[in-house]
Amino acid sequence: MPTLLTDNPCVSLCKLDDDGVCLGCGRTKPEIKAWKALPDEQRHDINMRLLATGRKKVRKLLLKRLRQRVKAHKATRHHKA
Repeated sequence: MPTLLTDNPCVSLCKLDDDGVCLGCGRTKPEIKAWKALPDEQRHDINMRLLATGRKKVRKLLLKRLRQRVKAHKATRHHKA
């Protein structure tokens, strides 16, 4: 099963531009409002879009969290062996 990146990409710079896109994380207002209720796959898709097109601070945050998940996954696999 693939690792889904479902963490909230908020970087605590919450201000919307004229198009309704957050200047901090790059999510749209509807994405921000619905975040907790979105299915994991949809949150993952949004995070993948932000990794590809988002601001440096958001990319760094998401990559850090992804590395942590991969490291934790490897550790649990190692202990099972």
